[in-house]
Amino acid sequence: MATSKTHSVSVLYLLPLRLAVGLSFLITGQAKVAAGNWGAAYATNLTEFINANIENAFAFYRPFLESAVIPNAGKFAVLLAWGELLVGFSIFLGLFTRFGASVGIFIVLNYLFTTGISTWMPSLEVMYLGAMVTLLICSAGRAIGADAVLRSNRKIRLFT
Repeated sequence: MATSKTHSVSVLYLLPLRLAVGLSFLITGQAKVAAGNWGAAYATNLTEFINANIENAFAFYRPFLESAVIPNAGKFAVLLAWGELLVGFSIFLGLFTRFGASVGIFIVLNYLFTTGISTWMPSLEVMYLGAMVTLLICSAGRAIGADAVLRSNRKIRLFT
């Protein structure tokens, strides 16, 4: 049973959460990458999504969307597609789970800022945010994941 150093609660209880979140990110990232051109084909959808939500976006985030994301939608589409795919692999396999959860938190926060959804409002995105914070804090990759092997060898402890 994989346990944390500071408490005796098994991180094995987090395995279903880790697998569900990882699989979700794998599916969405794979769909965007498979759309073509390494994910750049998603640029049209990204631009349409931003334009549809620009009025709801947080005021501090709107200038970034208008001046950086929309003009460079192809580059951001590739970053988003591959980011989601790599976060999915990381969390699902339990490989550098803390790093994957950190990047996943960044992706979800950007989505929340774009749509104007507050973190205290109940939504699926806020649930993902809470799940990834839990995976980050609890180092869930040590439960039947590659992080357990990396930690046991004491070769790599960063982000595991």
